[in-house]
Amino acid sequence: MKITFKSKTFRFPKIYIPKIRAKLSLPVLQMAIPRIKTKLGLGDNFRKIMGISLSLAGLIIVGSVYFAIAGVNQAPVFPQSATYDMNENTTNVPVGNEGSELTQTLALNIGGARIESIIIDDINVGSTTITDSLKIFATGAHWIEVDELLIDNLTAPDFVLGSSEIYELVVKDNKADGNSFSPTLTNGIADITLASTRGAIDLPAVTGSDYDRIVINTSGANAQIGKLHIKNLKAYDEGIVLNNLKVGKLTIQNSSIGDGDGIDSADFIIQSDTKIAQSTLTNNAEVPISVK
Repeated sequence: MKITFKSKTFRFPKIYIPKIRAKLSLPVLQMAIPRIKTKLGLGDNFRKIMGISLSLAGLIIVGSVYFAIAGVNQAPVFPQSATYDMNENTTNVPVGNEGSELTQTLALNIGGARIESIIIDDINVGSTTITDSLKIFATGAHWIEVDELLIDNLTAPDFVLGSSEIYELVVKDNKADGNSFSPTLTNGIADITLASTRGAIDLPAVTGSDYDRIVINTSGANAQIGKLHIKNLKAYDEGIVLNNLKVGKLTIQNSSIGDGDGIDSADFIIQSDTKIAQSTLTNNAEVPISVK
């Protein structure tokens, strides 16, 4: 072999590649598959047995799904009627105790809790089988401490405030089937103020609902509430009771209170064990009222 490049010729020796001849044969594998013969002596009953089996399986599946769903009891969601427990470690809206919703009572156990606000508006309460349509109280040596407590446009057969300390008490523009106001002016009453709401529970407003009663109480520890507003609440048969409260400012206004037994038997009562630092009591009329 030669190559010419720019008038120069280059020669290379010849190279011979030998031919390779080979045959490749794959082995043939032969394997006998055994035959299996069975006889099931069901005859014409086979279809019946299969039908019964499938029907039973379907019933078992449907029954299991039904009882699984029926056996799930979802916890009540605030503010559905139920008992809601809160304490100093509670920062989120609690769920209700299972089964407590059967009472039709909205009960808030707030021992040790800090709550930004409780708003109760446009509510119907009352029952002939309970005591106190609305009760807010503490037990033992403990208190519910409230920055601002407003009761506006209440309609109830009676109202009693006792065993409390109120820095500023305002009672105005109310009508009652008998008034009895005898709070005790006392030095050293604290002006309760809930400043920071960090870590406080932000409860949804309770509006447009019916309950047999509403109960807010603390036991075992003091509880704090920034705003407690009760507006447009209508109660029958049983009245309102507030006990063991420490309040920065309490306002009761535009309300109608009375059970029809005459103005000589007071139904709007502020007891003498209610201690106050200052008060404004104006335009509170005594008129025959019978709330039914």
